[in-house]
Amino acid sequence: MLRLISAILLAVCVVASLQAQAPPEVAQKEKERDATGQAAASAAKPQFPLDAFTEFSAVMVGSIMEPGEGTAEGHIYRSGKLMRMEGPEGHGYFITDLSTRETFGLSTAPCVHDSHPFIRASPFSALKPGSTVERTATGKETLNGHSCQIEEVTISSAKPVPSTVKMRLWEAEDLQGFPIKVEFLRPDGHGATIRYKNVVLGPQDPTLFIHPKSCEALPEHPKKAPAKATPAAK
Repeated sequence: MLRLISAILLAVCVVASLQAQAPPEVAQKEKERDATGQAAASAAKPQFPLDAFTEFSAVMVGSIMEPGEGTAEGHIYRSGKLMRMEGPEGHGYFITDLSTRETFGLSTAPCVHDSHPFIRASPFSALKPGSTVERTATGKETLNGHSCQIEEVTISSAKPVPSTVKMRLWEAEDLQGFPIKVEFLRPDGHGATIRYKNVVLGPQDPTLFIHPKSCEALPEHPKKAPAKATPAAK
């Protein structure tokens, strides 16, 4: 009987010892799994939130050139790095390559080529090569029937001249986070507001993005000549 009791006590001690040792190992494995999951999520999440939407169509209301709530509407489409946007008053269309930041304008007149993104490509063209991005979640709000996560995004660039672009995005949860409203935050308070409606996520017709390989180049903006120093009075 004494041997049986001793064996039972020994078994209880071993089990207790194993149970005492198990939680740290389990906790360590959970930490490693969480760290791996967070790293994978971080790697999957694009640095610039709008880079997640490479296939969609929508109606864009307003533009970066219209202060406050813009009213001008136009259809926009994106497939990969190409964006197609309607021209002013529906005349012609523009195709911007977000990778090279060049634009081709097509209408009844000869096509034109510009080395800059078309204005309606913004905010999708806001991220320049070499820029850094900071993202901050600031709350939630229901906008036009969409439950939205509000996020502030700051883009900082050192070249060709130091610049900072700040935006606030209303990311619709039922549209996989697509921003149905974008505010450009400017120090003077006169920022532009862009809205998107009739958003359709999914592959686009590739024929929408065809453009001539050669177009007439737009003239470069003239550079101001440096002011001459005023001669000192004798």
